[in-house]
Amino acid sequence: MPRRKKSHSKRYAGVVFAVIIIILVAVAFFYFTLNSKQTSTSTANPAPNVPLAVGDTFTYNLKGSAVVGSSDVVIPNEFMQFNNTNYYQVTVTGINGTQVSLETLWDFNNGTQTDSAQIIDLASGRFADPNGFCYLYLSNLNVSNLLYPQGTEKLIVNSTSTQEFVNSSRATNCWSEEDQYVDTSDSSGNTIRDDLVTVNFDKQTGMLDNLTRVEFFTNPQIELITTWQLDSSNVWAVR
Repeated sequence: MPRRKKSHSKRYAGVVFAVIIIILVAVAFFYFTLNSKQTSTSTANPAPNVPLAVGDTFTYNLKGSAVVGSSDVVIPNEFMQFNNTNYYQVTVTGINGTQVSLETLWDFNNGTQTDSAQIIDLASGRFADPNGFCYLYLSNLNVSNLLYPQGTEKLIVNSTSTQEFVNSSRATNCWSEEDQYVDTSDSSGNTIRDDLVTVNFDKQTGMLDNLTRVEFFTNPQIELITTWQLDSSNVWAVR
């Protein structure tokens, strides 16, 4: 009986199929890696940059309004000072890397003033005075960038718009956050404070342009609205 030769067609077909699979996997991996790089590039923060200079000043108008739910509600004294404000001025006094030192001067209508010092690390979002002026950020942040790239809070730039001033148009970044706090001393859980803050800041300098903060208390029922508006600066003509 003659010897039958083995057929190589099936083996060749298997090799070709394996090669095709390898190519397809390689192509898929390439596009996945490319898309990942593009995504990370679009959301990655730019190199930390602080274009401010010592002596830069920013002056704000502060206003407050209250909506009370009943006649027996008492508006907090610390809130009333917003409507007794002549101006609030922020001056840059020092820059060391991403750490910016500030001096604030709060001038009241009755002629009194209060001043305080602040140091902000724009990379981590750490403040020397947690209750002091804190609305300063890195420059040239884009949408989806972290406000503080090395900080624990993952707040991001939500949008960018154009702000018109007297002689110029400037890009303005915006972020907002809404929180709810429950007074644990009230066992009923009915004492709640809703807090919504919206902040617009100059993209080029990172400094506050304007903000609105709305606080709503349920017990007693009262709504407090605070606004800050940039009124003048030596960096650019505001109005």
